[in-house]
Amino acid sequence: MTSSRTASTLRDVGGLAVAAGTLLMVTGAGAWFTVTKQLRDEKITVPPNAPMLAGKRVQDPVTAYVEALVIKGNAERGAGGRTFADISAALRGVDGSSDEARELRNQSSALSTAASLRTSLLTSVLAYGVSALVGGLGAFFAIAGFRLRRIDER
Repeated sequence: MTSSRTASTLRDVGGLAVAAGTLLMVTGAGAWFTVTKQLRDEKITVPPNAPMLAGKRVQDPVTAYVEALVIKGNAERGAGGRTFADISAALRGVDGSSDEARELRNQSSALSTAASLRTSLLTSVLAYGVSALVGGLGAFFAIAGFRLRRIDER
């Protein structure tokens, strides 16, 4: 059995944990719904060449990740399997005004655009993860706080 003063302190800490937990759950849910709304507003659809979820609207972490994978694959195919480093090295070895140089610059530009799109989508996936973590921690704090509030109630 705990002393009256200790029990009172634990109940106070429990109240703070419930308040903090509630705030974290609301914040996590708010972030999740905000990211979902932002993705929906972009009206992105997973293309037919996706390994799964083709034709689905990008509006959650799974569809955003699949879309990022598709963009990477399409960009790699469009650049003939070349990387930025490969293209840069090839550009140094050709006449800057040649058709080959123009094609290499186009491939470099396409890779750059794809990298930017993938980064945005993967940032959304990360934001979903952080919002789930925050909400989960909030639930943990709220449950622990409720238990602390019930100290010496039997």
